[in-house]
This record gives sequence, structure tokens and C-alpha cells, in this order.
Amino acid sequence: MNKKKVDNVIKLSSKDRYGYLIRKVADFEKIFLICDSYGDLVTIGDSLSKCIPVWPEKEFAELFLTNDWKKYKVKSFSLNQFLIWLDKPTSEKYEIAGFPNLDLNAVIITMDEIKNHLIYESSQYE
Repeated sequence: MNKKKVDNVIKLSSKDRYGYLIRKVADFEKIFLICDSYGDLVTIGDSLSKCIPVWPEKEFAELFLTNDWKKYKVKSFSLNQFLIWLDKPTSEKYEIAGFPNLDLNAVIITMDEIKNHLIYESSQYE
């Protein structure tokens, strides 16, 4: 992907980036997250609300591999793997940060909501 496209898309509003995320993930059936050297997914937020950031393309996630996250890796999940993961019970209640920009502004959504959005959008491609 060229730099101009990355720059243009990352500048979209949070709502528009979220729509882009849902469309791309449904179409290409891949989603990207960042994990540490142990394979644990990174979270953003505070003690009251922990969010797992997700991106539609590897290049966007790689923008975050600086400073505190420079030793981390971008991990891709197939859409099916991600949907199964969303159903797994956890001891902590995570939300999803849908396609954050470099200021970490994103649509914050529950795991059930993003799952429903992805399933609906995927049905439009069949």
C-alpha cells in the first residue's frame, strides 16, 4: 500500500475508519492486532476500560510499532479465527478499539457488536 493511501485513510474520522475496517475485514477476511513477545495482545485504555485495538491492514498496525511498542509484532487473524476468539469467555471484560489513529482515537465497541457488524458485512459479499 502506498504512503499516500495510508496517510489519507488514517486521517479519516473515527466513524469512517471503523466503516473502512468492517468493509476491508469482511472482504479480505483478515484482521490485524499487535502482540508482545509472549503472544499477549496489547491493550489501550485505563483501569476502567481496556480495549484491544484492531486494524484492517498490516501497514496501519505497523505505524504503532514505535516507542513502547517497538519490540511488539503485528499478528494477523483470519476473520473466522477472530470471530471464534470474540466468543471466548475471559476473566476481563475487554472492548474493541476499531482502527485507532495515531492519537489512539477510535470507535470503542463491544466484542458482540463488532462480531455482529462483521457477520452482517460478510453476508453482503457472499
